[in-house]
Amino acid sequence: MSVEAPEGLRERKKARTHEALERAALDLFRRQGFDHTTVEDIAGACEVSPRTFFRYFPTKSDVLFGGEIEERRNRMLALLASQPPDSSSWDALRAAMLALAQEYAGERERITARIAIIEATPSLRASKSELQRGWDDTVVKVLADRARRGGSPADALTLRLVAGAATAAFRAAVDSWVAGPKSGSLTEVLGEAFDELGAGLDRSTTAASRASS
Repeated sequence: MSVEAPEGLRERKKARTHEALERAALDLFRRQGFDHTTVEDIAGACEVSPRTFFRYFPTKSDVLFGGEIEERRNRMLALLASQPPDSSSWDALRAAMLALAQEYAGERERITARIAIIEATPSLRASKSELQRGWDDTVVKVLADRARRGGSPADALTLRLVAGAATAAFRAAVDSWVAGPKSGSLTEVLGEAFDELGAGLDRSTTAASRASS
């Protein structure tokens, strides 16, 4: 009979504590509002100390914006950077974001809660906008690096338009997904959003080419 190593047991306990704190926080944010919920409230709901909370979340808002979300975005950026060099920036972003969407498939309830809490809290909406600007800058940087490696540096404005359109498609797809039937697929909705925007970009590119000829 095998016995699980102490390191494995500790990691499982940490994962359970992290999940419990996040669930308690989201529940309290929904019921009391983000601004009226304290770290002490969250810790107390899980019967741990505030110090324990801070081992997992540097701040209260990191329950909504940090940790796992940032890790997934970093994985998406790595996927973006690794796309075939002959893929367009748009197609590369599509492939990377669809991979990210697959990871969200089983977390509809949690994502819905996060969105509702953020939309109900002005300070969180401002934080979200600031994070989004930083996120777009990072995507543009990865796209530019990728284009240089492929030997075809891209115009900065074009890359910003592509990054902005892709992130808008992702946000719109998530909003539609959480508002739609529970059987809906985020990857399907996101694929449709990219198809719609991609067709528009193709038309714009064609029109621009004709105008310059």
